[in-house]
Amino acid sequence: MRHEIDPVHCDATCIVIRRATAADIPALLAIEERSFATDRMTQRNFRYAILKAKGVVLVADCQVGRRSDDRLGDWPSDIGSWPVAYGVLGFHAGTPLARLTSFAVEPGCRGRGIARRLLSALEDAAAAHGCSGLRLEVRADNIAAIALYTAAGYCRFAVYPSYYEDDMAALRLEKPLAARSPATS
Repeated sequence: MRHEIDPVHCDATCIVIRRATAADIPALLAIEERSFATDRMTQRNFRYAILKAKGVVLVADCQVGRRSDDRLGDWPSDIGSWPVAYGVLGFHAGTPLARLTSFAVEPGCRGRGIARRLLSALEDAAAAHGCSGLRLEVRADNIAAIALYTAAGYCRFAVYPSYYEDDMAALRLEKPLAARSPATS
């Protein structure tokens, strides 16, 4: 896939996109907790999405060596790899559309291009599965996420009033996907 052979380089980091495993659940829960005040995925939600659901959960791993500057903030300075973002994509029988059900980037890692790379990887996965489009809901007050999706070619087609636990509306967005064969994705 394009995102695995052409990783994002930002500061001293390298982002690698891969499928999530059950071992990632604690890290994904931590990202979820730091990213959302309400409507959070649970351990059970992640376990089901990773192990049983018809779909895919992708993780963006940050791989770093010993850092030589302080621009990385509180990121670990040891050599290693850990999840800094995830996306949950569902496929449903009887529809050619995939649905992005959850997407989050570690707050301290935002603004580094990780979300764009992960979103592209999720689109590739949906297209490789034969989906002709991808849909999602986003909080109407999440300006950064709306900007990301709009820049990536998503268009609003509906609004769900009072969609979230705190009565915030959700914008429904959709993007058509070009057909891709597994050999080109």
